[in-house]
Amino acid sequence: MKFGFIGFGEVSYTLSKILLSYGFDVMTSIEGRSDKTKELVNSIDITVLDSFEDVSSESDILISANSPQSALAVALKYGSLTDGLFLDFNNISPNTAKQIENYISDEHFIDSAIMGRVSSDKLNLYFSGRKAEEFVERMRNYIKGHDAPEDVEVNIKVVSDEIGDVSKLKILRSSYTKGVSALLVETFETAEKLGLDDELWEILALTENRDFETSSKSRISSSKRKSKRKYEELVEVMEFLDGVNKNRKSKIMAIATKDKFEKLKNRKGRK
Repeated sequence: MKFGFIGFGEVSYTLSKILLSYGFDVMTSIEGRSDKTKELVNSIDITVLDSFEDVSSESDILISANSPQSALAVALKYGSLTDGLFLDFNNISPNTAKQIENYISDEHFIDSAIMGRVSSDKLNLYFSGRKAEEFVERMRNYIKGHDAPEDVEVNIKVVSDEIGDVSKLKILRSSYTKGVSALLVETFETAEKLGLDDELWEILALTENRDFETSSKSRISSSKRKSKRKYEELVEVMEFLDGVNKNRKSKIMAIATKDKFEKLKNRKGRK
């Protein structure tokens, strides 16, 4: 079974390493990619083709792991070029997932997600769509007799046969985690201005847990470093929530979170 990746960041890198360890063929292209992406691709033993069109046409399983903003365009451009399955791992809204399904059909499209930290030693993969159960069963049958990767535990769950169900879970998770991140950023911006940030870490660690400071500092750093990507994901969150309920008062936390990440994004852009 041949796996192809459109886009090659942390998600593609992590999945590629696992697929390679199980003996799958993995391919991508560095056409038009940055030096950082080229370095990441060249750090593991995958096949590099001349173009993403070649990757798409030669893949049995084509995976999109880019950004919410480009997910639909990638699906429209490359999704129909594969005779196999197209898996979207971007944090897209259920509406975007349905648009992809309408173009590619549920015969070829599976709504996909990594839930939790991509770099964790436990990787949780979620799938939905009419072909999801069949795909997962094929994977399980294929890897029987192969040793599992030593450094990561892979858990797979099929949510349903409906395209969009995994995207709904992704969006709801994104709304929660980014809301917490935005509150952390804002709280400690104020604490730093008051010169009380060290003391606040100590107090909140008593309230939360011993690892609170380490995990929260990581979350704050990630929020600032990846503010543009997270803002794009929150645009998808708002699209989904607006479809569920138009009343602004029902989603004031989500609105405030989006506004906070927009400010972080703009602040980073001015540096």
